[in-house]
Amino acid sequence: MSRHFLKLIPSERTTAFRWIDRAIARGQEKGRPWLLTLKEPKRTDEQNAALWSLLAQVTKQRPVHNGVKMTDELWKAVFMQAWGAEIVFLPNLDGNGMFPAGHRSSQLAVEEFSLLIEFIIAWMAQEGLTIKHFDDRP
Repeated sequence: MSRHFLKLIPSERTTAFRWIDRAIARGQEKGRPWLLTLKEPKRTDEQNAALWSLLAQVTKQRPVHNGVKMTDELWKAVFMQAWGAEIVFLPNLDGNGMFPAGHRSSQLAVEEFSLLIEFIIAWMAQEGLTIKHFDDRP
């Protein structure tokens, strides 16, 4: 399976059209068309850093949630589920615990990631938690 990635920016317009023309020709030769998928860009490194900073701040201020000792990763799963992402908790191999699986924040588009961060900030404000600058690691 061939995959080609190209940023859709004005300076790449000619390249994008050339790739599309080439894919159409190859599809006709092989008797099956190619598929074109356009996706929004995924979250930025800055957004990712902001998320993990916020999660660390939540963990520091709320190390226990409903009797469970929390980690940054567990808080992320809680927020992802509360935000509406499908999260499934699976039993570990020993059967003595559970772990979150499912929607990954790394797959969110820039806008979706911004909404997740805003959701966490709103929750922190509602709960009276202190919000420091995103770059401030507790």
